[in-house]
Amino acid sequence: MEIKPTEKEPIYAPENKYGYKINVNHPVIRVLYDRYKKWKGIKMIPSDKERFEFEHYIEQLIQKRRKQK
Repeated sequence: MEIKPTEKEPIYAPENKYGYKINVNHPVIRVLYDRYKKWKGIKMIPSDKERFEFEHYIEQLIQKRRKQK
């Protein structure tokens, strides 16, 4: 799945007290986020550890895409 940010919904989240960097409400990220939660068996909100694990995965995808350009 190719990650393409839209002007309306940025991939990166605004600064927040939790330290999350990825906007899980972005249309493409949301699909990946829901898939991740299903894979991990997460029915509600993921723990901080699970969320940071997801964000690390997304960052790896972004870096891989940048290297391909």
